[in-house]
Amino acid sequence: MELKDALASAGPGWDAIAVVDMASHPPLRPQPSVLWRRSDENLGVTGGRNLLAEMCPTEVLTFLDDDAVFLVEAAAALRERFRAEPRLGLVAFKVSRPGGARVASEYPFRGRPREDGDARRCAYFVGCGYAVRRDALEAVGGYDETFFYSTEEVDLGFRLMRAGWHLLYDPAIAIEHRPSKRGRSVAPRVPKLVLRNQLIVSRRYLPVAVGTVHTAAWAAWSLTASVRLRTLRPWLEGWCEGLREPVDRYPLSWAQLWEIHRLGGRVLW
Repeated sequence: MELKDALASAGPGWDAIAVVDMASHPPLRPQPSVLWRRSDENLGVTGGRNLLAEMCPTEVLTFLDDDAVFLVEAAAALRERFRAEPRLGLVAFKVSRPGGARVASEYPFRGRPREDGDARRCAYFVGCGYAVRRDALEAVGGYDETFFYSTEEVDLGFRLMRAGWHLLYDPAIAIEHRPSKRGRSVAPRVPKLVLRNQLIVSRRYLPVAVGTVHTAAWAAWSLTASVRLRTLRPWLEGWCEGLREPVDRYPLSWAQLWEIHRLGGRVLW
């Protein structure tokens, strides 16, 4: 039902619409006029998006989670936005919950969501709905499948900015996120995956002083979440996997970190 709602909300004007069915049981029924691919294993967020990018050879790739819907017709506006700004790499959407509520974790800036005015530069995006220029995505190597779930937005945002692309938050492109628990089995693993992936981000991009604070903050969050699950195993596994994963180091300069901070990015969140 969620997927049908997402597809129905897309509106006209798209060059192609694609869906990857990642090991659902029973398999989803292909929808008319939709490029469809079935995978017998869960490829994760990043693997699934790499496959979708491969399926849709379009200049702009728009990603919408299956439990989100468009509140506006977006195809023409996004096409024009990217055409007008040659170095625009990614557009972040305005995300709300049913009834219009907004939550801080789905707002691409630090602090509480505020009333939105015009589009403005940002340094972060929310993965449930956004658009990315294919040339920019390919220039930075696509989605890093090391990040099976969580933190892939931080990683991709850093890579795009390091390569000279900019990110834009456009509140005129609005979606509604309706988080679903159906078909999702990752929740008990979240503390481990979040800590693991934030450790990788820290080791890859952050100067030691910043990375130490960043890691401490996420270690505390993961520990609290693990305690709520009544087991420290996810926390310990997150540390082990995050420190063991091979990492190529591409530290951001202090100037780049200041720019991310100035734009409201989440270097230490």
